[in-house]
Amino acid sequence: MISFVGSRVRKIDLRFAVAAILAIVLIVLEVNSTILQNMRIALFVTVKPVVEVAQIPVRIGNSLERGFADRDILRERLQAVNQENRELRERVIELENQELRSRWLSELLEVREKIEHPVITANLVSVQLLPGAHKVVLDRGSQHQVFVGQPVLDQHGLIGQVTKVTLTESAVTLLTDSSHSVPVRIRRNGLLAIAHGLGLRNQLFVSGLRSSQDVVVGDVLITSGLGKRFPAGYPVAEVVSVERDLNSPFTEISATPLASIDPDFEVLMVWNESSNALDTISSLSLNESSSN
Repeated sequence: MISFVGSRVRKIDLRFAVAAILAIVLIVLEVNSTILQNMRIALFVTVKPVVEVAQIPVRIGNSLERGFADRDILRERLQAVNQENRELRERVIELENQELRSRWLSELLEVREKIEHPVITANLVSVQLLPGAHKVVLDRGSQHQVFVGQPVLDQHGLIGQVTKVTLTESAVTLLTDSSHSVPVRIRRNGLLAIAHGLGLRNQLFVSGLRSSQDVVVGDVLITSGLGKRFPAGYPVAEVVSVERDLNSPFTEISATPLASIDPDFEVLMVWNESSNALDTISSLSLNESSSN
């Protein structure tokens, strides 16, 4: 057993000795010769392609990782830009609405100053545009001295009249309601007529004008003041079509209301001279009297 161990030790010592001698030889060759340098160069040239090929998966992985990281960064930047754009659009819309509201109020105030009768402003609570029935609800009621038949208008013209009143709210029947009519005259020449609602949006039927009477597209209709329900002189509608039939003594006329309904803006409620008067005139009697 002792001889075996001694033999193993001698073999290990011999290996160390050979290794040390080889190391010394290599050091001497490195210092005094270019053989090892040439060998290293040859080995580098031989092994480099293999190393490059081996590095390809690593490089691809790094590129993909950078690509994913860049994509995440771009996605975050894109989300931030989109959010900023949304905020800017909201600000622009808000500014446009504020500008529109300011213009609306300015025009409304100008109209209010021109009205000889007392007025108050009111806000729209709801809009009901059903087939044949066109109504809105305002936030003014009997506690504000609102009465049935009270005219309602905006800066462009007449909207309609109050037809129902509660303590805090009032229902307004619009000009376009199929049950509504208003006595009007042509602003250009003073001819009298009646503007009727048809239950259609932005369309009125004008009756009472004979085929021989002067009415053309573009004529503006204003309240005549007859019946004392609506004070005279308020714009009502603009004539958009005139059709004369040789077989009928009257002209068929269509008009578009000048007022508009916008839930975001105020309207004016007017106190006229007689809140209880009713419009009982007929188109025929109006124009017969005008022709005389």
